[in-house]
Amino acid sequence: MTTKKGFDKEKPAAPILPERTATMPEIGEITRPPQQRPPVWVWVLIFVVAVIVLLVIMIRTGARSIGLGGMFIMPIMLVSMLMMLRNRGGGTNEKTKPAALNQTRVDYLRSLDELRDDVTEGAQEQAAEIAYHHPNPCNGSLLTMVGTGRMWERRPTDRNFGHVRLGLGVTRLRTIINPPQKVPPPEYRETSTAIAARDFLLAQNVVHDVARPLHLFDQMGWAFFAEEEQRQLVQGTLRALVCQLCVFHGPDVVRLAIISDDPASWEWAKWWPHVADPELVDACGPVRMVYSDVGEFMERFGEQWRSRPPWSPPMEGQPRAEDHWVIVVDMPGANCAPLLGSTGYAGVAVLEATNDYYSPLATSATAMKFDAVGNLLRAREVV
Repeated sequence: MTTKKGFDKEKPAAPILPERTATMPEIGEITRPPQQRPPVWVWVLIFVVAVIVLLVIMIRTGARSIGLGGMFIMPIMLVSMLMMLRNRGGGTNEKTKPAALNQTRVDYLRSLDELRDDVTEGAQEQAAEIAYHHPNPCNGSLLTMVGTGRMWERRPTDRNFGHVRLGLGVTRLRTIINPPQKVPPPEYRETSTAIAARDFLLAQNVVHDVARPLHLFDQMGWAFFAEEEQRQLVQGTLRALVCQLCVFHGPDVVRLAIISDDPASWEWAKWWPHVADPELVDACGPVRMVYSDVGEFMERFGEQWRSRPPWSPPMEGQPRAEDHWVIVVDMPGANCAPLLGSTGYAGVAVLEATNDYYSPLATSATAMKFDAVGNLLRAREVV
């Protein structure tokens, strides 16, 4: 005896991320006073020469006091001393003195610290908003959403339709940081404040360790490459993607098919209604779309597949496909060309783990590779 219980989808309100703007203070500027004519060192030299001449006169004459012969040197010494004091004191800008420069640097760094607190608060709000849409699939958070208003909440008209969390990474900060508007020329920049402003922009413009989504239908498919002994790691990644897909997308908008030579690893998928065949039934209900090779799948859906329009990059205002399919191919050595055709098919995303370096998905735009320690990286060169 079988029963069916309907599910009334009532999408809860998602958190709204407020717009934030932060304006950086202006970089310090050093004003360089014009060179005195003659410079200070000339007056110092005149003063030293005058002292030496005066001492020579006193020694040669044996006088213990300055006579009339040495009195002419005194005005020269006095003028030299006055000019040295004038050039060192009155001719120097107060803002360029070491004490004033140090205070300017302290004030600038303090203002950056205050601004950093505001930017960090915005980054925390952004990380919480991202975690709401892309929770961690490894800590049981997906299970808590089953049967709630968040289950099957995403529709084809939503901006996050077809998005699943792939891992952690770096994203751009949504808070708008306005850089300093008046930047002095290099020769007049105060070095400490200029370096602090540069480092602030580089460090605070990104948010670290947040969920990075994979936009399934933005490409005709995605390929995952790994060593033979890392197959369980690949299967775990595909399992996480499938679970997120089925929790947030209803079976009325996304269908799921699995092709694998390891059916035991995908036995659990039969409970997802997304895997139910749209037409065929058996004694247990709809036939589960779990196949042992690509040919078996094409035998069932080949005619329907070839009648689908070709895949094209999504654009704003472009009509979406009537139905969406995600095909998981967990079979090393399998040929996914029949699933992809020459350019892919509209509304279809193929997730292949075949290690086929000649696959149409083995490109820098659609291929990812596990390194030796299990990190999933964008593959620049697949071979």
